[in-house]
Amino acid sequence: MSCNLCHQTRFNLVANTDAKSGAPLNVYFCEFCGLIQQSPLPSADQLHDYYSTSYRLDYKGTWHPKPKHIFRSVRCARSRLEFLRKSGIRDGLLLDIGASSGEFVALARQAGFDASGVEPNQGYAEYARSEYHIPVTTAGLNQIEGQYDVITLFHVLEHLLSPAEVFQHLHSLLKPDGKLFIEVPWVLSGSIAPSNRYFKAHLYYFDVETLQASASAYFDVISTCVLGNLRMIMQPRPAIAPLSLPSADYLAALPARLHRQGWLNYLTHGGGFFKLADKVHRLWQENRVSRLRGREIITLCDRLPK
Repeated sequence: MSCNLCHQTRFNLVANTDAKSGAPLNVYFCEFCGLIQQSPLPSADQLHDYYSTSYRLDYKGTWHPKPKHIFRSVRCARSRLEFLRKSGIRDGLLLDIGASSGEFVALARQAGFDASGVEPNQGYAEYARSEYHIPVTTAGLNQIEGQYDVITLFHVLEHLLSPAEVFQHLHSLLKPDGKLFIEVPWVLSGSIAPSNRYFKAHLYYFDVETLQASASAYFDVISTCVLGNLRMIMQPRPAIAPLSLPSADYLAALPARLHRQGWLNYLTHGGGFFKLADKVHRLWQENRVSRLRGREIITLCDRLPK
């Protein structure tokens, strides 16, 4: 086994069980660069087949999005568009990679972007096209061509085989003054229950330093936001640079930081004690949309507080 980022071979075991299925799953962190990664990795063909057909069924229990999934997607899309606006990014040719059922693309078009998307899952891409009448293509990352002002990837990078190769391809798809907006689960978030942190679909787990390192040959980081998830906006480097890996101090502190992500931290600092009340409120909101279509849910969410 060698690290997919730095190609070194020294690892520490982080987890050995899939949190969702209970099946064996080995997750390690690299002692040389800190990237947390699954081993062994699936093949490219296995990934393509899985995300084209089975992934949404495994994790959502459906071939097409349910109203509650659309409601959550709309709320997330509004937050992401606000983050773009606060970063001074308000228009341009935008591509959303991993567009899911299309809510972000639909709302981005309403907000003034010339937005389109790509989504590997056939059922979800078909839903986006039929419900919102938006350009969402059934395709994977390697099939994308063109030059864009803005590219977005929300909870996509952790599913792909090689983060460094992904950033190389994204660099080729962005205009020189373009912007890349990435959101991934933050591996050190205290709001993630210890029983729900590591599972088969996520090949990699990122902290600020390891996400920045993965992109460092091709992108400079403009802004970072760390709450429950990790958001970064990046711009292409004018010339390819050597990888910039995390510091020795970061690597030395990482094992202890991972060890602290237990139940006590989750229940206190992570807000776990309040999750039940939050869930009840969310279920009440989702019940309101249980018979609505996607366009109706967007309209309803436009009337709710941001």
